Amino acid sequence: MTRRQENSTTTRPAPHPGVGWGTEPMPSTMPKRPLTQRIAGRLLRNIKAVVGIDSYLQTEDRRILEQMIFPYLLSNSALQNIVFVGCDWYTRGYNAWFREKHYCTIELDPAKRKYGAAHHIVDGLQNISQHFAPATIDAILCNGVFGWGLDQSADVENALWGCHEVLTPGGLLVIGVDGVEERRPHALERSYGLLAFEPFVFPTLETADYLTDTPYRHRFMFFRKQSLA
Repeated sequence: MTRRQENSTTTRPAPHPGVGWGTEPMPSTMPKRPLTQRIAGRLLRNIKAVVGIDSYLQTEDRRILEQMIFPYLLSNSALQNIVFVGCDWYTRGYNAWFREKHYCTIELDPAKRKYGAAHHIVDGLQNISQHFAPATIDAILCNGVFGWGLDQSADVENALWGCHEVLTPGGLLVIGVDGVEERRPHALERSYGLLAFEPFVFPTLETADYLTDTPYRHRFMFFRKQSLA
């Protein structure tokens, strides 16, 4: 079956063996912080930006990303060419963290170019294979993208197949998604593109599928492009 045929069929594959949402009811909408907290946070960010201080999201899922996932990527000498998908004010500081790597960012919104790396691409993840040669990227981090703009089934499938194409054999794909109905227009776990990957037990978390302690049930899933060996 070709990639185009897979994307056009109405029959979805069984859930990927590396993904499971459990039996708990899934929230229908994302929780929102009170307006006063959001305004105060924006004012503080603006003040810090004036003096050149980066700001970060103070959430449990970001703690896992920054304190558990990033250190492994930074310390692994085999992971040199890294692509981070999605940019915003809370990701600008990552550019300095990954300064010893060949770090690239990709973001569809041109206005967010200012938060990206020196090597930045203005485009969607579904077109990643147009920007990198096959088997040249060691790791792709895609957190809060699926369900937050990358929503259409065809785009999701093309993004996953594109990631598989540009990753090196044994390359790592990290996906962070919210377990909330409004952020699941496409059932990622039933994507054909994921079937090209195998689950990867992430060393610092000791699992290939980590559910964070958040009201929106954010989870990190780890996949690897199968090695040629």
